Amino acid sequence: MITIFIDWLVDIITRFGYTGVFISVFIESFFAPIPSEIILPFSGFVASLGHMNIYVVIVVATVAAYLGSLPFYLIGRLGEDFFVKFLNRYGKYLFIEKSHVDNTFKLFEKRGNSIVFLGRLIPIVRTLISFPAGVSKMHFGIFSIYTLLGSLVWNSVLAYTGYVLGGSWEVVGQWVSKYEDAILVLLIAVVVLYIGRGIYKRLRKGTK
Repeated sequence: MITIFIDWLVDIITRFGYTGVFISVFIESFFAPIPSEIILPFSGFVASLGHMNIYVVIVVATVAAYLGSLPFYLIGRLGEDFFVKFLNRYGKYLFIEKSHVDNTFKLFEKRGNSIVFLGRLIPIVRTLISFPAGVSKMHFGIFSIYTLLGSLVWNSVLAYTGYVLGGSWEVVGQWVSKYEDAILVLLIAVVVLYIGRGIYKRLRKGTK
């Protein structure tokens, strides 16, 4: 059934372009079985055919991922008791496993708000990280910024890789599955270096 659903999402991207990308990424943001490793590289592939602009694809996907993260955040904001009741009643329909939720909450406790950014780069966690952010009453503005930035990094890498690979876009999903940890470390390193470079430039300007 999940495979059929994924095929349907791929089909609407082909048929409806940016609207299809938005719908697919929005659903993927809160429905764990839908892998962004397929949706985003395929979107990049379609863009490589000239049917869409890759940069617009990334922007649309990022906005959709952000909006898709809000329902779980808002559910968390209603309180831990409400969240537990929601999980017990509807978790199975969204294929949310309690063990995954527990692990996500532990990550949030260890890393704090920053895990909202990093969590967007980790499969499964990226779907569930909005829950602890909401339960902890994380400031909505900070949640929004971290979610948008994390989604932008993840979407850019997957969509642009699919764009470059063209007809071989399917190998992206295989790479992510096989080298998931290594890719995560690389992404974090790139982001840290980028931020560090910006800080270094500002410091140099301040000393002149």
